[in-house]
Amino acid sequence: MIDTGVSSKRAALERELESAGCRPGSLKFIVLTHGDSDHADNGAYLREKYGARIAIHKDDAGMVERGDMNWNRKAKPDKFSVIFRIMSIFIRPGRFDTFKPDLTIDEGFDLSEYGLNATVLHLPGHSKGSIGILTSGGDLFCGDLLYNIGIVAYHSLIDG
Repeated sequence: MIDTGVSSKRAALERELESAGCRPGSLKFIVLTHGDSDHADNGAYLREKYGARIAIHKDDAGMVERGDMNWNRKAKPDKFSVIFRIMSIFIRPGRFDTFKPDLTIDEGFDLSEYGLNATVLHLPGHSKGSIGILTSGGDLFCGDLLYNIGIVAYHSLIDG
């Protein structure tokens, strides 16, 4: 599985997993494209229910371990970052069930051992640990590669 979604949509996620034939013990591996709660919120729950191992890039591991979506992020001097920081003062996310990833992964990590003929691409920008999953067939799975607020634009790379 790539990303887990938000806990408020957990029932729908479980229905989809069930309709795909997924039962406890059959979901073996979850890759998180980055540590934001809308991608990782069901991680602890799915690991507990299905026994899946969870992998994330080392630069975002602290987000899911601490439940802090600002961990290891540099403030960016663009108008969208300012807007999100102001919004975070007034809008608090719900409870995040923290967890320690089973595996940290980086550029070039081969996922074939886990049943997917694909490798990891490190795509820092949205977060320092954002990754994409590039399949041998040329398909790319990634999370939050683009801004889509007002305009569509790539996230700028984060240095350092």
